Amino acid sequence: MASKASPKAASRHGAAKVYDFDRIYDRRQFGSVKWANQWDEFSPRVEGENLLSLWTADMDFRAPETVIERLREAVNHGIYGYTRRDPRHYEIVRAWFERRHGWAPALESLLPAPAIMPAVAVILRTFTKPGDGVIVQTPVYSPYFEVVRGNQRTLLTNRLLLRDNRYEPDLDDFERLAANGAKVFLLCNPHNPAGKAWTREELEALNDICARYGLLVISDDIHCDIRLSTLPHVVFSSISEDAADRSFICTAPTKTFNLAGVPSATLSVANKARREALLFAMQTSFMVNANYFGRLALETAYSTGDQWVDQATIYIGENVRLVREFALAHLPGITPMLPETSFLVWLDARELDRKVDGIQRFFVENAGVNLYDGRVYGPGGEGFIRLNVGCPKSILQSGLQRMSDALSSRK
Repeated sequence: MASKASPKAASRHGAAKVYDFDRIYDRRQFGSVKWANQWDEFSPRVEGENLLSLWTADMDFRAPETVIERLREAVNHGIYGYTRRDPRHYEIVRAWFERRHGWAPALESLLPAPAIMPAVAVILRTFTKPGDGVIVQTPVYSPYFEVVRGNQRTLLTNRLLLRDNRYEPDLDDFERLAANGAKVFLLCNPHNPAGKAWTREELEALNDICARYGLLVISDDIHCDIRLSTLPHVVFSSISEDAADRSFICTAPTKTFNLAGVPSATLSVANKARREALLFAMQTSFMVNANYFGRLALETAYSTGDQWVDQATIYIGENVRLVREFALAHLPGITPMLPETSFLVWLDARELDRKVDGIQRFFVENAGVNLYDGRVYGPGGEGFIRLNVGCPKSILQSGLQRMSDALSSRK
């Protein structure tokens, strides 16, 4: 059964189209990382017959029909030469964020990027030097470790505090790191893997420390659009002029609309001198030319995708509730941390992890379900697993049942 259309979706573009998120598609034929159970050609593949892939962060839903139609037109045209962004490109980006999150960055603050992580890398290379400290809040998205260490910067881990199954910032430790050589704070906003929506008060407290010690802030906002609670997305640069002056806001439609294979991103840099320096660095790294398909996907998704996102959010919320209820009844020793945003559920399985000598491997070998091992996310991730619920309900139900059966069989 397809999910119900939301009133918000119907109001923006007339009568709402009802999207079918229950349909299952075979993704293996086009080299899907998720369903090949392999991150890239350098990573070890997770082996097993009939594995259900509920790990890496892309969804198993088709993109909005408007995006598919626009890309189909471009494919059928048959000439894929150098391309430019629509003259209204940045107006389209700003309109999306103003409409969805109440944030309207100045058009002149916006810069293009091929994707968020390449942008983070060039920001670090432009505004820091080898050996400079970069704070990340663990457990956190693992490529942060790679981008810091791989660019010869010093990784500084500010471990989040876990209280009542929710994360809070450890401000005392954050200030200790800021006072001892940190130059940059790499913020995951909202937080991946926990799906935490940072509050304005939390961001203000972090910014106060950054201001005291002169830290720049790189904010990765890629998971901001799928809102599962009433908490708003608070863009770091929106909390004060000072925060805007020190920050680089990194956005992309790729998680929102399942477009990771046709990437395109946008940066907001309010500080004019830093913006010009960053643009020069990206130009000399040949990072600003528009991707033929990526820019079309971004412009079309942000212009026409409200209905799709609203309905996908409802469907994902139902999947989260399914996980919560199923875990309570059938997954002893596993406690879901309910996300406030995104399509990822962080599962606390620390007690089980010790008993089975690695819970992620246990479920691969005994349930045929591949989840993300929490250890990948750094200190504090041990014993956790990340579950991707951005999939048809039948796949999720099958995966949960397999996990339950595997736990029952070990008794």
